[in-house]
Amino acid sequence: MAERIKLNKVSLRQQKQRLAMYQRFLPALEARKQQFLMELAIVRKEIATEEERLRIVMEKISAWASLYGDVGPLVKPFIEIKEVKSRIRNIAGLKVPQFQGVVFDDPAYSFFATPASFDEVMRQSREAIERREKIRLLRKQESILFEGFRKTSQRINLYEQRLIPACREALRKISVYLQDQQAAAVGVAKAAKRMQETADEQDTAA
Repeated sequence: MAERIKLNKVSLRQQKQRLAMYQRFLPALEARKQQFLMELAIVRKEIATEEERLRIVMEKISAWASLYGDVGPLVKPFIEIKEVKSRIRNIAGLKVPQFQGVVFDDPAYSFFATPASFDEVMRQSREAIERREKIRLLRKQESILFEGFRKTSQRINLYEQRLIPACREALRKISVYLQDQQAAAVGVAKAAKRMQETADEQDTAA
């Protein structure tokens, strides 16, 4: 239901204040929207880079399939994720997680009791897992940033397409009404003055 506009000077002042506020907020919202776009471009580029790096690692792992078959059971305890480290970065008011690294379980093992390929297989496996976890967090960043961009765009559209035009239309209506009222008041005053002058003339003649 549309707000009923009061046609008076108080309402005129309120509408002017609202219009000024909306126009003051718009540049900040536009800047926020541009920041989200810029950050989204950075994150999407980083996702593509990390996906390519993961692909290369996975190709190496595939090429060493026989080695993984030999040492896979030995490596498994060493690729268990203990913690995915991250920190929160504030981007235009949004809390966006930033990848810091993966901490793996690191049980003791004997260098002489494991195959020669063990260290390389463990390293490649950990790298693949770390790339995967980084991509997962980057996609979370992308989702948060896109939602921020979407909501900011909606608010800009609300201001530009509804609130600001509504204020301007309200100001126009109130101004026209007040001008008409003023003109009517002037007309009434002139008519009253003429009537008084006529009455005075008649009194003088009598």
